[in-house]
Amino acid sequence: MWRSMVGLSWKVPKWIFELLSWGKSFKNNPLLGNSFLNRCGLHVIRVILAHLLFRFRLLLLSPLVPSEDRREFIRNGFLLKKNFLSQAEFQRLTKELIELKAPVREVIEGTTITQRVFMDSTERAKTPNFQRLYSHKGLDRLMRYCSSKNRPPLFYIENLCNHANVTPRPDPQRDLHADTFHPCVKAWLYIDDSSDTNGSFVYVPGSHRLTWKRLKWEYRQSLEACKKGADRAPGRYWDGSFRVSAPELAEMGFKVEKLSVPKNTLIIGNVYGFHCRGRALQKSHRMTVWMQARDNPFNPLFTPFPRSTALLFEWIWKKALRKIDSRKTEGGEQSNYFGTFNRAKSVMASKILESE
Repeated sequence: MWRSMVGLSWKVPKWIFELLSWGKSFKNNPLLGNSFLNRCGLHVIRVILAHLLFRFRLLLLSPLVPSEDRREFIRNGFLLKKNFLSQAEFQRLTKELIELKAPVREVIEGTTITQRVFMDSTERAKTPNFQRLYSHKGLDRLMRYCSSKNRPPLFYIENLCNHANVTPRPDPQRDLHADTFHPCVKAWLYIDDSSDTNGSFVYVPGSHRLTWKRLKWEYRQSLEACKKGADRAPGRYWDGSFRVSAPELAEMGFKVEKLSVPKNTLIIGNVYGFHCRGRALQKSHRMTVWMQARDNPFNPLFTPFPRSTALLFEWIWKKALRKIDSRKTEGGEQSNYFGTFNRAKSVMASKILESE
């Protein structure tokens, strides 16, 4: 009894903090997953409040970017900029990333091996061309605006190995979904061309906006997510990253768009809008500079110190990654190694094949 009381004494404040911040798991937080509270509109209220504050911060940050970029981002939910870097800059960056030796994290999603390197200040110090991209004034202003948080994002290098010779696992990236209940951004600078061969980014323009139909869908999803055990519909996600079906998209009046783009294209997407990784038709690779910015959606203000705040977030996330790495490697979900991106066959794939 005392143990349970002690456990609750720190869990309850944690659940309340998550309720008032970016918490989204209906399974792990009994407040967020409470059926009665969600029937009363808890989830929908959080969605509406987060969106109102997001638009307020965008308004305050509007001087950062040209009006045409602001209109396109607010209208469609994404920005697409081809030939983002000069040809010479892009070639130097590509060569540097392909030759980069760094700590690589590998996970299997479906039949895709996803390899990532977290580009913190230590890794950037080894890569002068990447550091120039990190300091790129245009990219910096776009990400500070689109995130509504006025700070640079976290940077990764991501290399996808499609149709790897591995035992397939569930792939959460192939189904159209919203990342969370509030607006936040991810971005990709494509080092390779993207097409049906290696899987294009798929987005549903306009699905980031709060329409009455979208709010009704959010309400229904929140009630479904509260169900327990056998009452839960199969194939659904309970971490707050809701999946959407084709009939549901049609009911909301949305159409899917496949963004097949050439190398050196920058895409910035509001991932509250529905999106997914397109299916690759052939054994192939796709490398990008991958960026993400996510913060407390209920903070009405943003940092006045972009660089310092970014370095603080980077330090915190690096410490968190160590714990995540330990848990995932022990569970066999992830493999880590130091070296270059293997554009032929992954380390994890090799280990699996050897064990078989």
